[in-house]
This record gives sequence, structure tokens and C-alpha cells, in this order.
Amino acid sequence: MGTRRFAAKFRKLYPKCENISIDYAVLEPRSAKGEAQSNIFCLPADFGWNDLGSWTALHEHRTNKSTPAERNVVDAAGTFFLNASGNYVHAPGKFVATVGVDDLVVVDTPDALLITTRQNAQDVGKVVKYLDAKKLHRFV
Repeated sequence: MGTRRFAAKFRKLYPKCENISIDYAVLEPRSAKGEAQSNIFCLPADFGWNDLGSWTALHEHRTNKSTPAERNVVDAAGTFFLNASGNYVHAPGKFVATVGVDDLVVVDTPDALLITTRQNAQDVGKVVKYLDAKKLHRFV
């Protein structure tokens, strides 16, 4: 980390990492050793938590921080809303107009476009599995 080679090394090694949550990867195996040997410590803290594992969770997190009138969360160069609410749109550098749509997730990247509903946003993992199976890793 902190070197010019980090990004290339990370791109090479990260896909080889097991896709597993911190609970299963670290906490459960350590806690199985027993309280005295686990070296796990719990510190009381007062902060909010939201598992940002989906676009829906990110929308909820962003609207809870500063609630826009129509609960639209848009990362874009400019916006226009007409009869639209509850949308999450990520299209950096683009002008985004949402007209007559509710509860959509739209994520625009240089090489892919995702359009789904907030209700179905959890199924994005199925798209990732499809892309992996087809060896289309550049889109993940």
C-alpha cells in the first residue's frame, strides 16, 4: 500500500479473495477459540450503522442524512425531477432527468448500465454471478 504498484497488485489479487463477510471470515473462527484465546475485544461506542450491501441500503443511508423533498438520491452533474421519488441514480458527469418514475436504481459506469427497482436491488448479486460465469470480469 502507498506505492505505485499497489493498484495493479490489488487488481490481480482481489478477485482471488474469497467472497465472505467479516463475521464468517474473522469473527466466528476467532470466537470459536473461546473468550480467553480469541483476542476479540468489544468497545462500547455511540454511532449509527448501516450495512451498505445493496443500492437500496445506500439510498436509505443517503436519504436519512439529508432528506430531499422527494427522497431522490442522485450523483450527477445536474438534475431535473418531475413526478419522481425514491430513486437512486449514480451517473457522475451526466445530466440526469427523472420523469414519472419511482423507486428506481440506475447506476451508470463507463462500461455498464444497471437499471432495477429498489425492491429488486438485492438481486444484483445474480448479475455478478452471471458475469463471472461468462468470464466478463471487466464489468464487475
